[in-house]
Parts: sequence; structure tokens; C-alpha cells
Amino acid sequence: MFRKTALALALPALFVATAASAQKAGPTPGPKSGEQATIPFLTRSDVRTFEATDNGEGVYIEDSRRNWYYLTFFGRCNELPWAFGVGFKTFPGASRIDRGDTIFAGGERCTISSIVHSGPPPEKPKKAKKTKA
Repeated sequence: MFRKTALALALPALFVATAASAQKAGPTPGPKSGEQATIPFLTRSDVRTFEATDNGEGVYIEDSRRNWYYLTFFGRCNELPWAFGVGFKTFPGASRIDRGDTIFAGGERCTISSIVHSGPPPEKPKKAKKTKA
């Protein structure tokens, strides 16, 4: 039963703003640089943005207070890198996102194995432009 579910929609403008703030923040710590954490329960307005790793093994989430968290799963979450939005399912009566909770991406459910405090996601390398002959 879905007692506490939050849906966070990501907009392209948020990704641009996040990239700009990541550049100002300096070097990004690695995903496992922080201590174990729980995220106070999220609503639609509490998630500023999210960015999945390319391999689907984790996701960076920024809350409304601009705190970053890195979540990993008990396996790959294959649809997450292409998801436009994510949803969360917590244990009944819980007021936070914690280990064992579920994140929904597309039609896939992924169980959270770890949440750590983190910096913003690392910048992705830019693709080289093709030169015209």
C-alpha cells in the first residue's frame, strides 16, 4: 500500500541550474565520501533535481535545502538513467527515505541499499565536436 509516496519531476532547466551550481562548488567528492544518511520525507517540492549514474547503479538527489545525497541500489536500476521523474515508496509510518525503501523509475522498482551525504554529481565529459571538411 502506498501511504507515503512522493513524485519528483525533473525539468531540463533544473539540470542547467544544477550544472552551474556544481561548477561553483569546486571539486566534487566521490559518491561514497559522506557518512550514512536518511533523507527527511520528500514531497514534490522537496526534490530540486536528481541525476542518475550512467550505469544505473546509483542516483544523486538534491533536496530543497540544497543538500546532496547519493543513493545506491541492491542491483542496477536500468531505467533510471533515462527517467524524466522518480517516485519513492517508504515503509508505512516512516517520515524519511531510508535503506530498504523503493525508488520508481519508469516501470522499474529499485530497492535502496545505501544513502550517503555527498557533493553534487561529477561533471560528465563533453563530447568532441565533429569538424567539417
